[in-house]
Amino acid sequence: MPRPPEYNRIDVVNAAMQVFWAEGYESSSIQKLLSAMGLNRGSLYAAFGDKEGLFLEALDMYVEEVAVTLKATLWSIDDPLLAIRSFLESVCLIEDEAIRSRGCLLFNSISEFAHVNHHLAEEAEQRTKPLNALFKKRLAEAQSLGLIDKKKSPKAMADYLLTLAVGLRMHAKMNTSRETLQGIINVGLSAL
Repeated sequence: MPRPPEYNRIDVVNAAMQVFWAEGYESSSIQKLLSAMGLNRGSLYAAFGDKEGLFLEALDMYVEEVAVTLKATLWSIDDPLLAIRSFLESVCLIEDEAIRSRGCLLFNSISEFAHVNHHLAEEAEQRTKPLNALFKKRLAEAQSLGLIDKKKSPKAMADYLLTLAVGLRMHAKMNTSRETLQGIINVGLSAL
């Protein structure tokens, strides 16, 4: 009978997620990951199969963390436009400069893999679909409440908001000032 692992899986996946988020997939060597996680090579492969398996689990953990923000903003705020604004502000006006400067693990990964690893790019992109669907739902609610033009396509506006979120996270990664980010949000939402 195999010995049970002597580590907390959540802690080691979180440690790996931090490395992937800060370094990117390709720059996150197995040695960097092992050092951060406090595991040996055999334990990593036994638990996750390979680096890609570990990365996908780290992406899922990141999505769970983003879901906390989604629940507090897009899901919970009654006014759909205020909910959208609150979400955008919460993901780019992050107080912690170290986190802001990393951007978004999902968007970073899509960009990193776009031309070199279509499978992992698709995996990361799939994890953005719930956000896009939630934008679409809240925009349809805003239309039904007469808050935005009913002639505009909720799908096109949702795609636009996802693009806006990507751009905001990129600006945050570039250490753009909070005032500039707020201005981008204001202009972006005025287009709805």
